[in-house]
Amino acid sequence: MKYVAPSEPQPIGGVLDDWLRLFRCSFRRCWPLGLLAALAGMALQLIVIPRPPPPGLSLLQYLQQTASTVRMPQVIVGDMVFWLIVLVVYGALLAQQVAVVRGDESQSAGDSLATGLRRLPSMLLGGVLLALILGVLILPAGISAGLLIGLHRAQGAPAPLLLGAVGILALALLLLYLSVRLEFWLPAIFAENFGGAASLGRSWRLVKGHWWRVTAITFVAGIIMWVLNLAVGGTLGLIGAVFAAHGHGLGPGDILYRIRFGAALALLARVVTMPLLTAVWLAIYRDLRLRLEGADLAARAEALGSR
Repeated sequence: MKYVAPSEPQPIGGVLDDWLRLFRCSFRRCWPLGLLAALAGMALQLIVIPRPPPPGLSLLQYLQQTASTVRMPQVIVGDMVFWLIVLVVYGALLAQQVAVVRGDESQSAGDSLATGLRRLPSMLLGGVLLALILGVLILPAGISAGLLIGLHRAQGAPAPLLLGAVGILALALLLLYLSVRLEFWLPAIFAENFGGAASLGRSWRLVKGHWWRVTAITFVAGIIMWVLNLAVGGTLGLIGAVFAAHGHGLGPGDILYRIRFGAALALLARVVTMPLLTAVWLAIYRDLRLRLEGADLAARAEALGSR
């Protein structure tokens, strides 16, 4: 089935339908990219998981062994490499699905991966700027909340604690607002070739006036992806836990080992969930572009008619 992009803004149900159609039409060329990210995550998890504990090792000793493994330099470096791979894969998925939207059947997963690598500097810049924007809000608010809670403990008065709670709630709402306004910076890089900094501004302009609508679509899509991830990841995790149980005892350390091994195998759900996420980004992004460009055309027509 060939994907046909909508030519006019869609209602919420239409955007969700467009999302699923884009996912179905692009999945054949996207799943190898999702598999790459899943395998990288599994490799990192398996590095972190210690071997099954020998007989007689307590759960506390096993947890200490696990904590010491996490702090190993190679694990820290591996974690950084993993997140770079995930970022490149997200870019490659967006590049592949943008090609599907354009009707380009010739672009392969390798071509898309190369595009993701080329635009990694823009993605890193956009990610750093986004983190700085959110950090500017979180850090002062966290310090203020800590001071208010300390004042409450020192004086026993309820007012500082109440103010701290209200402030934390207000901060959470502000972060939610900003997150939605800046959510589409990655699609802007791949759909319209914006730079890292300009992509944040593009997302901010597109979502203006449509925040509640975008939030509703994102919420519904998030529930669908969460249920799917729970079903696929839970099934794979259970299989992994049963597989890891073969030939071992039933001590607390063994149980924890099986859980962690199952969690590593559950990462294979990324093969489905990552293309779903990038597809919903693009579906909403294209709908917002149609709305903005349609409004601009109407404004220009009205201006010309008034002359």
